[in-house]
Amino acid sequence: MIVLDHLLLNEQVLSTHFSCDLKGCKGACCTLKGGAGAPLLEEEVEQIRRVTEPVKKYLPSRSQELLQEHDPVEGPLGDRSVACVDDADCVFVYYDGDVAKCAIEKAYFAGEVEFRKPLSCHLFPIRVANFGGPYLHYEVIDECEPGRALGEQMGRPLVESLHDALVRAYGPAMYERILSASRGEEGGDL
Repeated sequence: MIVLDHLLLNEQVLSTHFSCDLKGCKGACCTLKGGAGAPLLEEEVEQIRRVTEPVKKYLPSRSQELLQEHDPVEGPLGDRSVACVDDADCVFVYYDGDVAKCAIEKAYFAGEVEFRKPLSCHLFPIRVANFGGPYLHYEVIDECEPGRALGEQMGRPLVESLHDALVRAYGPAMYERILSASRGEEGGDL
């Protein structure tokens, strides 16, 4: 474990090579079966609800129908997540050929909404737990094997691949410290 001020980082976050490969994984992280969708921060709940209407036009009819009848947010206070379609696809998934993509992010890049996507999606495959402060750990799933292989081939560290998400979550100064720690230049081992 590495400690940087208030952040606790699993060493895999710093040592793993990764570069998302949508051609290889087909957007699997947006379509995983088995329960809740992407975890949400409480401050994201209203943002998700606000972007629902503008992004509907990008969604398949099944998702549009679900959103017409149900809230896009599920779960009790403190344990919120994005709704899923048939216990698999995120309700905000659309398909570009055979690749699952995020309609919220599509609307964001089109300048139609100001919210990019849930932070948990943006940070994936890094997950954030709370042990008296944020604990960042790398979630290994089989569906991300193409991203691990591409990251190894490119020699690209996970923390570089997730630059935008880590800056969004922790700011540019902390990102630079995380990057330095991934290079072995800084860190407080536990």
